Amino acid sequence: MANWGHWAVRIAALAGLAWCGQAWAQPLQQPFLCRTEEAGLGQPLVDNQQGIGHPVFNSDRELLGYSQQCAIQTRVLRFYYNGSRFKAYDAADPPSDVRTIGVNGVQTPFVVRVEVGSINRFLYTIATLEQGAWNRKLVYWMRGGVGIGHQQGIPMWVNERLNSSERLLMPQLLAQGYAVASSTGNETGVHYNMALAAQTALLTKARFVEAYGKPLFTIGIGGSGGAVQQYMFAQNQPGLIDAGIAIQSYPDMVTQTIPVSDCPLLEQYFREEAERNPSSPWAKWRNHALIEGMNASDFTTECIAGWRMAMPTVLNPVYRDARFDAGARQYGYPANVFSGVKWTHWNDLADIYGVDARGYAPIPVDNVGVQYGLAALARGAITADEFLRINACVGGWKEQADFVNWDKDDPFDSRNMRRSATCRDPAGAPSPRRAGDLAAMHKAYTSGHVFTGQRLGIPVIDLRPYLEPKLDMHNARQSFSVRQRLLDANAAEAKKQVIWFTRLDEDLITRVMEALPVLERHLAGGVAPPEFTDKCYDSGSTLIAAGPAVWDGILNGNPPGACTKAYPVFSSPRMVAGGSIKGDVFKCALKPLDAALADGTYPSGVQFSPVQQDWLRRIFPQGVCDYSKPDAGRP
Repeated sequence: MANWGHWAVRIAALAGLAWCGQAWAQPLQQPFLCRTEEAGLGQPLVDNQQGIGHPVFNSDRELLGYSQQCAIQTRVLRFYYNGSRFKAYDAADPPSDVRTIGVNGVQTPFVVRVEVGSINRFLYTIATLEQGAWNRKLVYWMRGGVGIGHQQGIPMWVNERLNSSERLLMPQLLAQGYAVASSTGNETGVHYNMALAAQTALLTKARFVEAYGKPLFTIGIGGSGGAVQQYMFAQNQPGLIDAGIAIQSYPDMVTQTIPVSDCPLLEQYFREEAERNPSSPWAKWRNHALIEGMNASDFTTECIAGWRMAMPTVLNPVYRDARFDAGARQYGYPANVFSGVKWTHWNDLADIYGVDARGYAPIPVDNVGVQYGLAALARGAITADEFLRINACVGGWKEQADFVNWDKDDPFDSRNMRRSATCRDPAGAPSPRRAGDLAAMHKAYTSGHVFTGQRLGIPVIDLRPYLEPKLDMHNARQSFSVRQRLLDANAAEAKKQVIWFTRLDEDLITRVMEALPVLERHLAGGVAPPEFTDKCYDSGSTLIAAGPAVWDGILNGNPPGACTKAYPVFSSPRMVAGGSIKGDVFKCALKPLDAALADGTYPSGVQFSPVQQDWLRRIFPQGVCDYSKPDAGRP
């Protein structure tokens, strides 16, 4: 399988899938930790003696060679279900607590056959009932998280590894006869390269077809980054999945870096204001929501509780998880193996974004012209002076080569921000903003990493628990961000997405099992059944409302629907600054400040004094955002 492109074309044809040639242009990232031994699958197979990849040793710790493919011999494991969990099964010594299950009218032991192998340097699993009662339908299971590559990941099932939701859902899926395929290459906690993820999923599905036969249809299921993959695959790789249950979705990952980059900038400003003046309104956490848009409590905000550690992971090139170094030492890599790695999402996708002479990938993060708190000013929630002070002091992020490591005593990573000591003085120097790289923005679009809404093509049930009270990063507006992108780009495609909310996390499994037959009827009949509609539930199975008007008031001017009332949707810093719920503007188009002062950008009740107008011009020398125009970073 050394020639992945040739093999991929062959088995993609076998699987009956469209082969997208660009999906195969994925160089092998180095350094890269194989984790087969950690997973309990032994060391990877030696494939070279040139020192490329993962060192492999014999039992005396003598070097045998290296593995750049992280491959293992395919094997079959078996697990049984005891009513609460899956455990390793030994047919020669059957355990006494095996549950039975009805298969074709006969009660048989609930034993699961799991094929484990390696494809594309990642570890895949294919789980089916041992007794061969496959219902001819495949679930492709995708995991979430935020990862930046350089490791293989740990697969499902092996050593009884299932997370809490998998332990609840897998028994129900398998009991109904579904086959379940997965790969560590489709876990965004391992990497967030959606071209690589699509390639891996296509190869894994093709392996399934080769070994088990072509399924009637394939339904994607996964939460967070697992939901992102469903939207990405629907857009970029038609035919890979036929329908999706996108749980706790985002439209994509790359546009989430826009609010992720705003949150620490704003929180650092609020922190400094509270330290300067304990009676400042910013000393109260709930007031931060006026500018950030996200929900807040008396003790923190979603901007921080949900997103704080996402920023250094995505943007700080010298911040890395200490487990990488521990793994390198354990596996016998050279001590400096990671010394050249730039630990950002952008460098992880260097084959897409490219790098400069110093090895840094360009970054699209941009806040030039963004008027933080504009909507709060319009409502009279802040004064003109406060509006100006926020925008004068918020600043922007430094360039990559100037970053230092994140420090827990500097929680918002302010040492990596562009700040001015005189920003609070109307005559002082405003903190400089950051201009994103236009080429990086273009490549984010052209590589398919932005969900544009032009194509969905498959029915998707966008399902989420309502987590706003928990200040969780999986906020409610994301489902509607997807829909608005669909509505604006191709309204017919918006009919293929329905939004289901439920109140509690613990009811998600019930909703998933309700969603599956709805999607099956949709796929079998070729038209949406009545149940394929927007809806929301209270706790348990109490339906609050269903139908096309239940979410009114979020994306239209109609009176709020029943679900809108039950589950309020919050916003984001860029929405408060005048942007839309789509959240897809890397770089806003700019208009001159004189035009903004004359065209109603600012509320009629706000009159800037000559001193304030001068301050405004120095804060925004290039102009201010005009969100009536499309993303200036879109090719």
